Amino acid sequence: MWYVIQTTTGKEEELAGIVRRNVSHELYDSCFSMKRELLKRLGGGWTTVTETMFPSYVFLETEQPERLFYELKRLPEYTRLLGDNEGCFIPLEKEEENFLDILRRNEKETCVAGLTTLDLDENGGIRKADGPLQFFLDKIVKLNLRKRFAVVELKVAGKEWRAMMGIRLLKDLNRI
Repeated sequence: MWYVIQTTTGKEEELAGIVRRNVSHELYDSCFSMKRELLKRLGGGWTTVTETMFPSYVFLETEQPERLFYELKRLPEYTRLLGDNEGCFIPLEKEEENFLDILRRNEKETCVAGLTTLDLDENGGIRKADGPLQFFLDKIVKLNLRKRFAVVELKVAGKEWRAMMGIRLLKDLNRI
């Protein structure tokens, strides 16, 4: 099952590295912070940049959350494993796990949600999508073609979240 560690914003990758170096790999299967690729307009052209997708969250896959909790408490950088008010750890729901798995499908080690290429019809509707966003077209709440991003609404760690995902248009492929 997957769990979430909450840490200081900007320290996600640092904490994931500390966990990977200092916690026994027998206690967890993977530990990562999720990133995303976005296109930014710089100097008249598009540049690909990488940003944190879920600021202050690190994801852990484990079947031993209690033992892992005690290992994490020894780390000075550890903040807290998300749980309920009674101190029980709450795993991510299957839909949340699936979302993260799809985003990192091609990037298991780096955990970067890559750009999705959109083929648009003459009215600006999405005809075809190629990339991680293709699985979440029904969850798009905002599509900004000019700035090349889509916002999807989903549930992560029991909360409603809006996640920005990078897009590029089919016509951009020969320019980027």
